[in-house]
Amino acid sequence: MNSIHTSPTHRGPKTRWDQARRSAFVQDVLATFTQRPADLLPFDEVRHKLQLRNVFELGLQDVPMEHIVGSVGRYQDFTRAFFPRQDSLKDRWQRIDRLVTNGSGLPPIELYKVGKVYFVRDGNHRVSVARKHHFPTIQAYVWEYQTNIALEPNTDIDALLCQNAHTSFLRRTHVDRLCPDLNIRLTQPDGYAALLDEIEAYQAILSQIDEQEMAFNEAVVLWGEMRYSPIIDIIRQRDILQGFPGRTETDLYLWLCRNQEELAAHYGDQVLMEEAADDLAVRFGETHLPVRQVKQAVKRMTVAVRRFIGNRSVI
Repeated sequence: MNSIHTSPTHRGPKTRWDQARRSAFVQDVLATFTQRPADLLPFDEVRHKLQLRNVFELGLQDVPMEHIVGSVGRYQDFTRAFFPRQDSLKDRWQRIDRLVTNGSGLPPIELYKVGKVYFVRDGNHRVSVARKHHFPTIQAYVWEYQTNIALEPNTDIDALLCQNAHTSFLRRTHVDRLCPDLNIRLTQPDGYAALLDEIEAYQAILSQIDEQEMAFNEAVVLWGEMRYSPIIDIIRQRDILQGFPGRTETDLYLWLCRNQEELAAHYGDQVLMEEAADDLAVRFGETHLPVRQVKQAVKRMTVAVRRFIGNRSVI
């Protein structure tokens, strides 16, 4: 059990609970303005995104409190600093708080470790009370999931996955060296696999045309010059990107390519602008773009797609 050293105080469990609840409210409000995460990391989501499989028992350890930033099942009940968000947590929280103030100590909690980050498997209330008492560490039985991802307490999981996917894409294609003028960046990591599939398909098509195997590096260069760059020029000429805040040119490149396939397969060259605008407004309504701006963006993109379909020089 954790050994507790507390100074005499007239403040009881109820006062500390009220303070903790106010701290949760303040942290949630500040997160709105600072854009810093206020939520605990959900373990199941992280395990899925990082494809975690192999786990090993590490035994009983002293774990730094600041590295515990996630939970297996209670990630909505506490803030990132483990301040309680729900009044329903009060009775159990205060019982644990009395253990601390009476000097009884806390039983060890159970944690999953991923990189340098810990997720509470059992003991969320104990972590919350320990944070309120400013414990630097807490005793825990730890199980570690192996990963090559450099996960830190302040890591943005999605941004990290995207960066790793980008690094893998460059390592496979060397497009940054072969085509230094291209700035290929995506906001979704799975998009890089789609780009790689496209380059490999492009290589196969060109090899078939030339009736001999084309080197992959050569295919990358030709893909950049004959496929990627012309479509990026369309995006820039029509200033499409402004209608999709938070997206990149490469995001819109994939959007155009996929919609070209849909238009060719389902609508041919006939697309009603009103229907396209309504569909985009429903699917991407969270961007809170005015309807007029949405319609303008759809109009520019549809015109670009139509011209792209008719441009036989772009494979």
